[in-house]
Amino acid sequence: MRGFEAKHKDCTRVGLKTLAHLGWALLVGCLACQAPLWPAQKPGSAQAVSPVQASGPAAPKSSPASRTGSSYVVAKDDLLDIYVVGVPELSREYRVNADGLITLPMVQHSVMAAGLSLEELARAIRKELLDGAILTDPDVVVTVKSSTLNSVVLSGAVKKPGVYPIYGHTMLLELLTQAEGLSDDAGSIAIITRGDRALIGRSQDAAQAEGDTAHASPRTVEVDVWRLWQNGDASLDLELFPGDRVLVQHAGIVYVMGAVNRAGGFVLSNDQEKMTVLKAVALAGSLTRDAKPSKAVIMRNAMQTTGGGKEVPIDLKLILSKHAPDELLLASDILYVPESGAKRTLHSVIDAAVYTTLWHVPY
Repeated sequence: MRGFEAKHKDCTRVGLKTLAHLGWALLVGCLACQAPLWPAQKPGSAQAVSPVQASGPAAPKSSPASRTGSSYVVAKDDLLDIYVVGVPELSREYRVNADGLITLPMVQHSVMAAGLSLEELARAIRKELLDGAILTDPDVVVTVKSSTLNSVVLSGAVKKPGVYPIYGHTMLLELLTQAEGLSDDAGSIAIITRGDRALIGRSQDAAQAEGDTAHASPRTVEVDVWRLWQNGDASLDLELFPGDRVLVQHAGIVYVMGAVNRAGGFVLSNDQEKMTVLKAVALAGSLTRDAKPSKAVIMRNAMQTTGGGKEVPIDLKLILSKHAPDELLLASDILYVPESGAKRTLHSVIDAAVYTTLWHVPY
């Protein structure tokens, strides 16, 4: 019995070895059959690079620039992504120098890039590769990575302020969408300061229409940005040009401090909103039991008054009982309601809480 088992194991080992040899033979045979499909490099000088038809890294993803290649004009200091299909030695980022040129490895002459569209630059690079006998049938794709000149500066009360490249036809609402919208403290006004390209690019009809829908001058335009963002009002959606600057103004903030349930700063939803003492107290969660409303004070910022800041005493008790008119608060006002028996003075509260925290709201 043991002899039979030993013979059986030997047969099994031989069978497995045979299958292994057959598997390797089949694999080598398949690879040999596929070999003619692989591109063979043509003989030539060390400088020659053969085009690859079906291999190599994937082409760069489409960008707004690649979709508007005929309208985008390359400028000095642009950062370009040049992709030569199947040739990783040439495919990388290139910076356009101060003379408007880019230099590619293995290419004898620098290529003039500034002033060309992306498609024209791709054809110019292809020509240099053909004229230098570097490639036999090059396929070149050019996209824009970043551009200093062809950009718009967006600042102020937006979620992602910064420098945004302009690739062809771009509208204000599209730019705000790229910036992920308005911030919570955004005001209702956006100020567009036009660059030289805008003054040249706009037609007389466009300038007239712009003046009809917004407060316009040759250089600045004011737009009701809240109406545009909330309602998508097409009449307010202005075209942007490279070199323009867009500033979304911050809305005002009113501060309520002291004997209230929820002290802090409260943002005006837009520049037209009127904030009153009663509304501010309601936003602050009403008064505490220890409040002394008859001794309330409005601290007015120096920027809102002439001759420096001032204190405006108010009798909040009379206002709450409707025996005195409600007071209008201005942006950056501080409504302070003292506590009964509080040892801290008004100025110590303002110094400790406002000037170290609330007053320094980032604008």
